[in-house]
Amino acid sequence: MKIERRCRRKQTYKQKEKKHRIIVIGNSHARGCAAEIKSNLDEDFEVKGFLNPGTELNSIITSAKRDIQQLSKQDVVVVWGGSKDVGKNETKQGINWIQSFVEANKYTNIILMEVPHRHYLIQESCVNKEVDKFNRIIMN
Repeated sequence: MKIERRCRRKQTYKQKEKKHRIIVIGNSHARGCAAEIKSNLDEDFEVKGFLNPGTELNSIITSAKRDIQQLSKQDVVVVWGGSKDVGKNETKQGINWIQSFVEANKYTNIILMEVPHRHYLIQESCVNKEVDKFNRIIMN
């Protein structure tokens, strides 16, 4: 009786290092955005999403602070929030949070999404006018 001995090489799978990272942080408007971005990019991109529905910009921005600090100039942070701040007449405070966030994270790319209009209000409502003002300041 012959016993066959086979040596099996241990296969080690090295996970391919991602070249670029994208982090999407936002409120309920950003729901599903990280998954949609990931489906349209190749394997060189790592995409994460952090959502805090119904919260102010401060909470949204601080939710992924540790992950954002690990980013570089090859990476991107997408910030989509502010509708809660505008709705509570705290536009200036929301702008200040965004400005301090941008100043603290100059080492990476930041994309700021506009706050959408409230679809259930008329275009000329005071809330939608405040949304326009907020978006105009962010764009400048």
